[in-house]
Amino acid sequence: MAVATKKKKSMNVDELRAYRVAYGGKLGAKDVANYVGLPAGLFALFSFLLLYNGWISGLCGILGAIYGVAVLLPQSVRKQYEQAAFNQRNKFLNNITQVLTDDNQTVLMAIRKVTSRAEGQFKEDLKKFHAMLIGADNERMRESIIWFSDKYDDDVIFLQYLEQLETAMIEGKTNTDTLKDIKTYHNDIRKKQDAYERSKNGHLKDMKQLIIITGILIIALAVSFGFETYMSAFARHPVGYVSSGLYLLMLSLFFKQFVGYLFDDSVMEIRKK
Repeated sequence: MAVATKKKKSMNVDELRAYRVAYGGKLGAKDVANYVGLPAGLFALFSFLLLYNGWISGLCGILGAIYGVAVLLPQSVRKQYEQAAFNQRNKFLNNITQVLTDDNQTVLMAIRKVTSRAEGQFKEDLKKFHAMLIGADNERMRESIIWFSDKYDDDVIFLQYLEQLETAMIEGKTNTDTLKDIKTYHNDIRKKQDAYERSKNGHLKDMKQLIIITGILIIALAVSFGFETYMSAFARHPVGYVSSGLYLLMLSLFFKQFVGYLFDDSVMEIRKK
């Protein structure tokens, strides 16, 4: 199944698998455990610690699993795909710029040479792109560039590089200085993305610690009052149901907001206006 590079709000199972295998991975038990089992277990555990009610905990666990299937798993798979695709584009820019420093290499020769070093879906796109350029006139070259650009139009630096390749093919002269500048800028963007990801991973670690501490506090509260007193005065009392409901709602909203931050890379995107 071909991978559509345009972003979609939701994906079915076949699309998830296609995204996952596009760069050598596969959709397996680990993905399901991390992005479906974890939210299910988290919400089931917290609801049980608050109310000690198996039916409510089961319901919360089901809701957590549904959220994982509908939101977390697709966003995780899509993000891994986009990171791999960006890395391949970055590798392509570095490789082809190096090849084109040799005046004896044409753009078409360079593309053929660096295609063998690419991987995954990007390699397949490069093969088709190269085939479209063979024997092409200026109009066909333009159509080929547009086709390739449309597949990666969320990377404006990459598009600028393709425009320079088009100019080089039409004019028969390669401006290597401009290509080097664009390549360097793309490298800088990658470094910033890596730093941004490290920052988010640090916040994820803090989030995990907060969840553990919150669970410990709930247990400590139950122990401090005594289990029987906690059950009668809170877990089995209307006040407890209302308070727990509000807490779980706040936890869900906070979790949703954090997930949005964790998977949202739009701050690092540079798009054409």
